[in-house]
Amino acid sequence: MAIWAFNTPNKESLKFVSDSLKQGISRFGWGYIDTADIRVLGPKPWGEMTKDELLIWSKTSFLSKIKKWDWIVHINVPHWGTVTTGQVIEKYDFEIEDNEISDFRHFFKLDLKSILKFNRNSPNVHPLVSRKLKLRGKYWRVYAEKEFFETIENLKNGNVSIQENSTIGVHYLKNELKPFYDKITKIIHNTHPEKKLEYFLADVFENIPNVTEVKVNGSGWGTDYGADIIVKYNSGLEILDLNKEDTLVVQVKSYEGQHWSTNAVAQIKTAIETFNADAGMIITTAKSTENIEKEIENVSSELEIPISLIAGENVAKFVLKYGKDLLIDI
Repeated sequence: MAIWAFNTPNKESLKFVSDSLKQGISRFGWGYIDTADIRVLGPKPWGEMTKDELLIWSKTSFLSKIKKWDWIVHINVPHWGTVTTGQVIEKYDFEIEDNEISDFRHFFKLDLKSILKFNRNSPNVHPLVSRKLKLRGKYWRVYAEKEFFETIENLKNGNVSIQENSTIGVHYLKNELKPFYDKITKIIHNTHPEKKLEYFLADVFENIPNVTEVKVNGSGWGTDYGADIIVKYNSGLEILDLNKEDTLVVQVKSYEGQHWSTNAVAQIKTAIETFNADAGMIITTAKSTENIEKEIENVSSELEIPISLIAGENVAKFVLKYGKDLLIDI
């Protein structure tokens, strides 16, 4: 059983998609013309397709891969931070009659008993699943089946997930350690003001496996084009010359308190476009807010490029994981 995530509908369609889910219908956009049915477009030669049909086929052909008993997750439905999921019980279909919004006519029938709405940041949601339910494009596969089904059971039973190789003691130890991560991030902020933080994080990136080159870029918005650090890393397969070098652009903010400003998101967008990057990252020593998270999701969805955020206590976790050799003398 595969798990598919669908992007957030636009504001005009959100209520329609949400109401459809209550009736056991999962909908996907790009169905604004009568000939958008992928069962019709699939066999049709490209040369015979209209401009709209070619565009729709490029956005929706993946729907043919969704099978009975797969799961579909609708991101930010019915509202931001909440997701709605359900299990497919009938293969793809297309609404012949135009609906009230003249779109989202691609649909799947779901098992009403399986439909579940939950906050993706709930303690019952496995952290890996929570991370994978952040916007990554118009659609994507959630390659964390074990953790996803564990999450479903946890949500139904109200349990708190304990990792397989952990114990109750370790679970509570982790909770007790959480306040210290925030303190470590504050220490990093105090000891590495402004540009020094960029050089320090560059040293940390150099310790990450598959990273091939790290460069601290420029010294200001006018010269760095939104990229404080540029990271080159290998991806792909180490066989048959299938290695690929990708580019990550990083925007670094040495802030205190909560990070409300979205300037960093605009800057990382510029950096992605300027350097033709494959991914973007914002690192801020301030605590994350819904404000910046929503803006990151919007820009990531617009560019169809993953943008991650490391904020607050997660800065300490990142540094301790990859930069421990810089900090700990044994």
